[in-house]
Amino acid sequence: MKAGVSLFQKLILALLIMLSLIVLVFWLIYRLNIQEIQGELKKNKIAEVKFMTSQLSNQFEQILMNTIVLSEDQSVRAYPNMLKFGDEYSRYETKLNIIDKLALNSASTPWNNTVILYFPDLNETVSSDPFFSFSEFVLPDQPLHVWTIKQEKKTGEYYYSYLVKSHKSPLYIEVRIQLSQIRKVMSQYTSGTPLLYDARNRMLIQNDSAPLRNEAAKLIVPLLQGDDGFLSVDNNGTPYLLNYMKLDMMDFYFIDYHPMRQLIEPISRNNNYFIVAMVALLLLSLVYIFLLHRQVQLPIHKLRRAIEKFDQGDFSSRLTDMNEYDFRLLGSSFNRMAENTQVLIEQVLHGELQVKEARLMQYQAQINPHFLYNCLNFIQSKASVNDTAAVSSMTLHLGAYCRYIHKIEQVDATLEEEINSVEHYLSIMQLRKKTISFTIEVPKHLKACRLPRMILQPLVENCIIHGIEPSEQSGHISIEAADLGNEFVLTVRDNGVGMEQERLQSVLRYMDEIFFSEMPIGIGLRNVNQRIKLYYGKEHGLLINSGPMQGTTISIRIDKQEEHHVSNIAG
Repeated sequence: MKAGVSLFQKLILALLIMLSLIVLVFWLIYRLNIQEIQGELKKNKIAEVKFMTSQLSNQFEQILMNTIVLSEDQSVRAYPNMLKFGDEYSRYETKLNIIDKLALNSASTPWNNTVILYFPDLNETVSSDPFFSFSEFVLPDQPLHVWTIKQEKKTGEYYYSYLVKSHKSPLYIEVRIQLSQIRKVMSQYTSGTPLLYDARNRMLIQNDSAPLRNEAAKLIVPLLQGDDGFLSVDNNGTPYLLNYMKLDMMDFYFIDYHPMRQLIEPISRNNNYFIVAMVALLLLSLVYIFLLHRQVQLPIHKLRRAIEKFDQGDFSSRLTDMNEYDFRLLGSSFNRMAENTQVLIEQVLHGELQVKEARLMQYQAQINPHFLYNCLNFIQSKASVNDTAAVSSMTLHLGAYCRYIHKIEQVDATLEEEINSVEHYLSIMQLRKKTISFTIEVPKHLKACRLPRMILQPLVENCIIHGIEPSEQSGHISIEAADLGNEFVLTVRDNGVGMEQERLQSVLRYMDEIFFSEMPIGIGLRNVNQRIKLYYGKEHGLLINSGPMQGTTISIRIDKQEEHHVSNIAG
């Protein structure tokens, strides 16, 4: 019987499925949280970057607007005429007035900037920085209306310079913004790491407090496409979130980059807590499985083994060492049932042994009586033609055969007696049918073994009636015995027509039927088969091999016995 899945295995499988579903659901929730955080972060970052970009644009725009206002100022426009036609005091007073206005202009913006006025026709310079106001005139060599990055020779600091020419007077105005001022504004951006990329000058401005490595900068710059964007980059195995936006009217990109690890660190920490909880839950599950195996599975396994032994005929099977209360009660109930069943089976077997002898005698009485009638007809026929030799031979063989089969008070006989009886029977059949021949080969040391009476004659009769008589050729029957140690095998073989497999299967099924049923085939074989099973047990019986036009072979496996079997089993 094929073993199914046990309850214990089902419980373990259900527990594993439950844990797998929990892990899967958690992983999905974790991924959804990451996506949700990225979405919210993208919205927040876009708003923050947009605000910062707007501030930078406004600062640059305000400085440029102040420059335009300065170019329209009356004092600035009148200063060239004052230099040409005014006295020295007026020139000096006007210059101081312009310097004050330039200083006021610089102070009106959050960024400290330097405004320089160049009058190229007069080689005059006026600036909010006294250094430029009283130094030699030098007009900057740079394109107009473009923010250009430059480096001061004395300090080495970088600054942005914007040069514009007035349309109403011979005047150039330069605005300088120190790079440190831009970094100062960027340092106020605390929600991420700010960068400012000057696409025209190909310069990356970053906060001094969090400088970006050159390889990271080279990785980020090629990704800047369009006016804004939000993307993820990987630098040396570290993922970053990158958000950028272009400033209005300038080739500047404000960039915010943030390590992904810092954003998802709280979730990762919670994830670790969950993993620890899952490991603890798994350990508890293993303890639960161990206890379940010890307190449920093992008692069930003991009960199943006891039932299997009981089902196989071991009625002495009992349950012991059942520690759990419920299983102890179940074991006690099983033991009482097994004990009562064993007593009942022993009583039934004792009664069956008492009737076995009577049943064996009944099987012997079922020998076909038509055989005797045919023999008498043969004698009458041969006597009518004065064939005394045939009559004498038939009479001798028939008398010996009948003397043997009518000893019904003896259930068993020696193999020698059984062979002699079959030899008389075959001699009778040979007298009646000259086309039949036979051979008998039995080792001498096996002739003293005992076996049920009249088990070979029905087999030989079956070979003649169903195998040789339907054949058009001469028939031959061989009887052999082979020693197998504790048992021997009797084989009856003919060279008749044999049987189709379908008919052979029908005969085999009919032989093994417990209750008698009316069938036109195999009655003699069934009687012998049932007698052998009653005599030696259910594991014994006839073995039949046959094929169309290949004859039939019948084998019987018999235990070696030198005492009367029935007397032994009846006790």
